[in-house]
Amino acid sequence: MLLKLDHVSKIYQTDGPPATVLADISMDIKSNEFVCVVGPSGSGKSTTLRLINGLMPPSSGSVYFKDRPMTGINLQCAMVFQNFALLPWLTVRQNIMLGLEARNVLPVDAKKKADLYIDKVGLDGFENAYPRELSGGMKQRVGLARALAIEPELLLMDEPFSALDPLTSINLREELLDIWADPNLAVSTVVMVTHNIEEAVELADRVVLIAGRPGRIVADIDIAIPRPRNKNSDGFTRYVDSIFSLMAEC
Repeated sequence: MLLKLDHVSKIYQTDGPPATVLADISMDIKSNEFVCVVGPSGSGKSTTLRLINGLMPPSSGSVYFKDRPMTGINLQCAMVFQNFALLPWLTVRQNIMLGLEARNVLPVDAKKKADLYIDKVGLDGFENAYPRELSGGMKQRVGLARALAIEPELLLMDEPFSALDPLTSINLREELLDIWADPNLAVSTVVMVTHNIEEAVELADRVVLIAGRPGRIVADIDIAIPRPRNKNSDGFTRYVDSIFSLMAEC
């Protein structure tokens, strides 16, 4: 088992009563899986990613990575954010090199690795461009390349396509599946948060539904459709309708 959340809860201390965001979440992630986490706003999906990454500790329960309890930031994870999170005063290459420099990779080696992943995400020719010169889709490609450049075993994605136009989103989803399936790349496992049920069924091996306040896992569904998946097929539609109905009942 690559990752395990064992009866995890998260409570935020506020000026008022404590706010319980997640209550008794248990989830296993196997190596080479693509898992999508769906659910309504405020159900704790993004908090779940941050617990997996070690950006915050659970209030109770434990998070395990390769059977070892996590006690800090998981350096085998990388995160792709919804809002791109690029530094506007740095070029494409410099933004991608940030994570490598933080890990004390020599500048010459960081540049080589950044250029490799610039090529992987289709940004050749934009190495020296600044974020203000890029479209939304290109900015997200930079965010993806930055995450991939540290060669994580587990890639975490927090609604990475929600700010993009539909066509760009479709193209990036296809490219993400190609990257995940590429045996020459280090990343083998993806956990992605999304509001889009169709997107989850298109991409995932499993869809985990978190709902309620506080958030609880209410369904864990294997998507038994071969790839590439036809959105117009009866099987695809049944999965989408089933997950939508479960969410509506919560």
